[in-house]
Amino acid sequence: MYVFVVGGIMNKFIVIDIETANPDLLSICQVGIVFFENGEVVTKWETLVNPRDYFDPINVSIHGITARDVRDAPILSDIVPIIKEFFSTNIICSYGAFDKAAMKKIFPNLPNQWLDIMRVVRRCWSDKFAEKGYGLAKVSKHLKIKQENHHNALDDAIVAGEILNKALLESGKPLDYWLDRVEKPIHVEYDENGHILPKIKRQGDPNGPLYGEVVVFTGELSIPRQDAAKKAASVGCDVVDGVSKKVTLLIKGIQDKSRLAGKELSNKEIKAQELISKGHNIRILSENDFLELVNKT
Repeated sequence: MYVFVVGGIMNKFIVIDIETANPDLLSICQVGIVFFENGEVVTKWETLVNPRDYFDPINVSIHGITARDVRDAPILSDIVPIIKEFFSTNIICSYGAFDKAAMKKIFPNLPNQWLDIMRVVRRCWSDKFAEKGYGLAKVSKHLKIKQENHHNALDDAIVAGEILNKALLESGKPLDYWLDRVEKPIHVEYDENGHILPKIKRQGDPNGPLYGEVVVFTGELSIPRQDAAKKAASVGCDVVDGVSKKVTLLIKGIQDKSRLAGKELSNKEIKAQELISKGHNIRILSENDFLELVNKT
C-alpha cells in the first residue's frame, strides 16, 4: 500500500465491483466494496447475492459463481442499505462503466461524484493503454500489482483501488484533478495558461520533401504547437499525438520538470527510446534542428 497525501490533499474514495448472473445489470450475484484513505485500505466488505434470476453459462465461466453458491445469500434489497451507507458522501470509483450503470439503476438519484478508474488509466499511461489493452488484469500486471482472484468482486475492487493509487502517486495529481481530467480527451496539449489546445494531428503534403516522415512533439516549443504542426505538414510530415512504431521523428522542446513526475524524460521520449532499442528507426531532434531542417527544405 502507498501511504501518501498528494499535493497536501487527503485522498479518500470507495471502489465498488459487482458480478452478475446474466446480462441483466440487476442480476447481481456478488458485491465487493473497499474504502481507501491516503493509499490504505480502511474498510472492505463483500457478499454473495441471490439475484433470484437465472445464471447464464457465459457469466458463470467468467466469475465461477453458480445458483447453488448463492442459494442462502441475501437478496439485493437486503444489502441496498449497506451499499448506501458505504456510499455516504464519498467519491465512488469503479473500473469501467458497468458497475456505475448498475448502481444508477438501484440509486437513480445518486448525488455522489463517480470516477471511472479505467478512464484514469487511459490518460495517466496514455503511451501504453490509451487505445487498447487496458483491462484490469493487464494493467495490474504491468503495474506489478498482485491479483489473486480475478473476477472476484472484492479482489477486483482492491486491485482497481491500487491502480488508482498508483496513478495518483505517479502523476502527483490529487483525486479532484482526475475527476476533471477524465472528462477531457485522452491526448491533450495545454497552453501556458493551462487551457487545452486543439488536436494537432495533420496529414502531410504528399508533394513535400519530407513526405513519409511521421512526427510527434514533446516538451515546450518556442512557437505554438499548432504552428509547428502546420510547418511539419507543409513539408510532407504526418503529425501524430503519441509515439508508436509508425513515428520516425520525435521533436523535443524544453521539458517542464514539474510535469515529469520525478522522471528525467517525458513519457514520449521514454517510449521512443524503448522502440529505438528494439530496432525501430526513430530520430530524436531538437526543435531548433527540426525548424532548420524545415526551412532548408
